[in-house]
Amino acid sequence: MAPKKPEVNYDITQSPLYKLRSKKKLAAYLDLSSVADLTQILRLENPYRKFPIENKGKSRPVEVPSRQLLPIHNRLFVLLKRVQLPEYLHSGIKGRSYLTNAKSHIGAKVAYTLDIKKFYPSVSRAKVASFFRDIMKCEPDIAAILADITTCDGHIPTGSALSQVLAYLACKEMFDTIYAVSIEANLKMTCYVDDLTFSGDKISKKWVHDCIKPIIKKFGMNSHKDKSFGVGQAKEITGVIVDGTKVRVCNRMHKSIYDLILQISEVEDNQQLNKLYNKLIGKLSAAGQIEEQFKKQRIKVTKQRRELIV
Repeated sequence: MAPKKPEVNYDITQSPLYKLRSKKKLAAYLDLSSVADLTQILRLENPYRKFPIENKGKSRPVEVPSRQLLPIHNRLFVLLKRVQLPEYLHSGIKGRSYLTNAKSHIGAKVAYTLDIKKFYPSVSRAKVASFFRDIMKCEPDIAAILADITTCDGHIPTGSALSQVLAYLACKEMFDTIYAVSIEANLKMTCYVDDLTFSGDKISKKWVHDCIKPIIKKFGMNSHKDKSFGVGQAKEITGVIVDGTKVRVCNRMHKSIYDLILQISEVEDNQQLNKLYNKLIGKLSAAGQIEEQFKKQRIKVTKQRRELIV
């Protein structure tokens, strides 16, 4: 088997979509055989499967591209994820994650975190069309087509692989502006999807209220879940505890691991046991990226599963 070619990232001006003027070329880039196939995609009666999922007692709507639309979203994801993205962004980039996002703030005296409220639903079709038209320099009709096939009910869908990178690119001006204001204030700023983190020697709530929140408002969005972490205080950043020069697993992760171990001890059915073990091993793998002790526990639990489940 030939070695896998390394993924090459390029400036946005080198994207195949940049300055795109032809529907025929767009169809080809989307792996469609003709403009007629593209038109057919635009006329889909049910382009998304919509259903709610329960999370922490709350119902959240999910919009997943249909069988016909899914390959289009996957293809656009491949094209857009190759665009060079800034250092402050830790989501949707190979080698970066919620953990690298948290580790970026190791050693900071203070930190402040907040989320963009209902991020995907707030990224409107108009914002997406503007990205393709004004940033990618596509012809207006091409930008309109791309906006139509990448949004659901007038906003970015919540259940597409494309959504993360497209939502960022459609709001890049906002995030870049926040980053520039942070640099002026001698603060480090990172972004993980809709989570913003600021850290440094000193951060006031007034600075966040006067300098950051107006930028978010200006772009038609809102923020919530503000948390401030003082000097000497352990800081929870994208689900990871940053404590001085170390990172550790948060209490919620500890509890979810403990709860799964408890459930496993009470179940006898092999099928259900297997599902619980898979969940536990997944959580231990995630925790093991943060703390070494969980790697050893994962090895132990994996061996235990082999012995118990025939």
